[in-house]
Amino acid sequence: MTPLPRITIITPSFNQADYLEQTILSVLGQGYPNLEYIIIDGGSTDGSVDIIRKFEGRLAFWVSEKDRGQTHAINKGLRRATGDIIGYLNSDDYYLEGSLACVARYYSRHPDVDLFYGRCRVVDKRGGTIGVWCGSISRYDEILDLWDVWWNQRGFVQPEVFWTKRISDKIGPFREDLFWVMDYEYWLRILRARCRVGFVDAEVAAFRLQPEQKSRQSERSAEEQLQVVRPFIFEDDFSIGWLKRIKLKGKWIFHAEFLREVELSRQRGEERWRRLTRLAKFSLLHPQLFAADRFRERLLAALAIRKREWCHRSPEKSTER
Repeated sequence: MTPLPRITIITPSFNQADYLEQTILSVLGQGYPNLEYIIIDGGSTDGSVDIIRKFEGRLAFWVSEKDRGQTHAINKGLRRATGDIIGYLNSDDYYLEGSLACVARYYSRHPDVDLFYGRCRVVDKRGGTIGVWCGSISRYDEILDLWDVWWNQRGFVQPEVFWTKRISDKIGPFREDLFWVMDYEYWLRILRARCRVGFVDAEVAAFRLQPEQKSRQSERSAEEQLQVVRPFIFEDDFSIGWLKRIKLKGKWIFHAEFLREVELSRQRGEERWRRLTRLAKFSLLHPQLFAADRFRERLLAALAIRKREWCHRSPEKSTER
């Protein structure tokens, strides 16, 4: 018989005692025989360490010490990981029954896949089901497209994602300078390395919405994501077709720069004609904008308004004559 692949799960933990035990039990309770479970605690003071100690005999490694934050904790765990498959599970989320076995079966049947994801149950603070999320990304150009893919309900939810150690060794650690979207940037690099992506057709994890989690800061997260994705979109990389890259550039410029120009104009209280002149000049300096659907829609709407205004004034001019 083919031996079961070794699975490494890393849990970064800091002052989440209210949820931590459920998280740990969701991993150890899988009954998966070839499991390596690592918990990296950042020096919790809320009783988390006592909870971890209850299970230390079943852990491959754990530590509680001051660190530089969640991403640093994940990287500390990655350096110790020996599994064929790796995932990380935050200390307020949990795996669903049989999920690691599902992932192992998929890995065994698809040995050429390096990143795989399942469906993710979204739950409230008490674990009540809010809904089920299912991402849909398989290509590098798709994960780059924040506007029509990632932010259009096709992105991954972190606990549903697993990857191979071979791709982890290839692309390196998570970026510790990122606070909100270090997981997105990591998956982005995995797909940029032209790995294959696979879908595990099962609910594998529960993502908990609770007031203290940082992922609820959507505006800050989106801003960091825009800055992360920019160099990937604007680099000279021929793995993406010319037309697709032009469209991605147009979307980025529209969202990150054009809309900012609009808002700055409004804050200054500029007259409409001055604003339109400024935006027209900006558009001519950035012709990629015309490849963005939202820009063209906005332009056509503005032209339609201008046409109605002109038509409304025309009879008055005729009467004056």
